[in-house]
Amino acid sequence: MRPAIPLINRLRPRRSPELLRARAGVYLVFLANGLGFANLVPRFPQIVARLDLSKAAFGQAVAAVSVGALVAGLAASWLISRLTSARVASLGVLVIALGLLGAGMARSWIALAACLLVVGGTDAIVDVAQNAHGLRVQRRWGASIVTSFHAAWSLGTVLGAAMGQAMAGAGVAVGTHMALIAVMLLIISVGPLLAGWFLSGRDSGERASDQAGVSEVCAPSCGTSPTTSPRRPLPVTFLVLGIVGLLCASAMFPEDVAMNWSSLLLSEQGAAVGHVGLGLVALQGTMIVGRLVGDRIIDAVGQRAVIAWGGALVTLGMGVALLLSSVPGTLIGMAVSGVGCAVAVPVIYSAADDVEGLPPGLGLTIVSWLARLAGLLAPPVVGWLADDHGLWVALAYGLLGGLVMVAGWPILGWGPLLCVSMMWMLARWSHGCLQ
Repeated sequence: MRPAIPLINRLRPRRSPELLRARAGVYLVFLANGLGFANLVPRFPQIVARLDLSKAAFGQAVAAVSVGALVAGLAASWLISRLTSARVASLGVLVIALGLLGAGMARSWIALAACLLVVGGTDAIVDVAQNAHGLRVQRRWGASIVTSFHAAWSLGTVLGAAMGQAMAGAGVAVGTHMALIAVMLLIISVGPLLAGWFLSGRDSGERASDQAGVSEVCAPSCGTSPTTSPRRPLPVTFLVLGIVGLLCASAMFPEDVAMNWSSLLLSEQGAAVGHVGLGLVALQGTMIVGRLVGDRIIDAVGQRAVIAWGGALVTLGMGVALLLSSVPGTLIGMAVSGVGCAVAVPVIYSAADDVEGLPPGLGLTIVSWLARLAGLLAPPVVGWLADDHGLWVALAYGLLGGLVMVAGWPILGWGPLLCVSMMWMLARWSHGCLQ
């Protein structure tokens, strides 16, 4: 008599060891990508002191990260088509590690800016490549798993910040610290590549069959309709990608608020020096939780519902922070907003990668580049307005991101012309309200 098979094993489809290893490899690349730069951030005060930099000079050096991303980011699709997404992602993390090592050992402003330029440009390429390979794995997996990859990135960010702070507290030299991190990233990211964990073959080879399979298997559960015909006019395709890019940038607004403005806001509201970083912790903490459970939620309610309700939560969180205007209110607002934007970016990346008629990774490349462009332009505008009106403008900026998510979610499943019409009507309505 054969032993009884547990019901859970009968219901859960079996995945090949190859697929399990590929998923683990993508996890590690995302983890390494988040771990690297986060280790450098707590060492910035020491770097500024060592180089005797003004705040303006340091700000210009850090801006090199965004400049590098914009300059090099568009090369991601070209590199993926020639080297595969797995190689670009793994080897790219190694280049980032070398750039961080150079930044930690820099002896001048120009050297620091040059190294951060390399870090930013390579990170933009790695971002596209790791998501492209993660989506390859997801298509074979038969269910949404992409948000769990982004959870690994968020976890790496938190761990990296903690490691960097610990190294700084222990008095470890910045150069030595970054050398250790470079070795760690080499093992974590390149190790799986050398071990053959990632999916074999080129990204374009299985794209057609993968997209056909996901439209049949995942469309009902993921809330998407089968992908459109590749005969869609190219201008319309890029118009849709532009709207998706705007949606992606908007989903990143709350992260930008927490990263760049929450500490200043909490300081003005009376938070102690040791507590001004809790805004970022609150948002990233709930984002990790949201991304760990996000795939199950996507499979249950669909991509469009996740974006719409996520936007509503971001709007609620930033609204609470605006209305309460206090340390507890800001922390509550950051935590609620983190839940709202947790899975938005992975879902939008998935939608961008599923656009037919484009080379592998091109949809991801365009959307990522547009989001980074918005991330470069928005902070100076927010800072300029905050100088005149107060730091509440930063919270309004995050709230705007939530409203765009609520208004823009139909692009993930409806026709492009209808979505463009909706955006036009929203713009007309906003213009009328400002009159």
